[in-house]
Amino acid sequence: MNPIDFSQIPLRDIHLPGPVSWWPLAVGWWIVAALVLVGLAIAWIHYRRRERERAALKALKRVLRALDDGQEPLRCLQRMSMLMRRFAMSVAGEATAVAGLTGEQWLAFLDSRWDRDTFSRGMGRALAVAPYVPADRVMYADVHELGTVCVRWIATQRPED
Repeated sequence: MNPIDFSQIPLRDIHLPGPVSWWPLAVGWWIVAALVLVGLAIAWIHYRRRERERAALKALKRVLRALDDGQEPLRCLQRMSMLMRRFAMSVAGEATAVAGLTGEQWLAFLDSRWDRDTFSRGMGRALAVAPYVPADRVMYADVHELGTVCVRWIATQRPED
């Protein structure tokens, strides 16, 4: 038999594939990217919604600090009433409907947002009469207690969509 001379056969060396490209991404990376974007969007929406609450709580705490520093209780009560109305309009679905509420309807709205009757039957009644009360009839302790109730009310509110 004839020995085969392998050097005479036109064979080529093994070709390795090129390096793996980072683009286009595999399907799994697209899914991860989409989930990250959705998570960021949800976090941003949550942050923006809570921003109103933080601003209202900060303003209400400034009013309570002013009350502690000796500012007239009637003035603090009026500012508290204004802050509560502004915040309620920002979280209610129909801001114009909230803006027009007065007296018992306003207090009933506040109570309906947290399933208590603190405003219509308790300390919160002062919010409805704040603009009309003589200064000598407003007591420091009552305004301070109402401020605490308002802080708790604001902390429980979530915007209507």
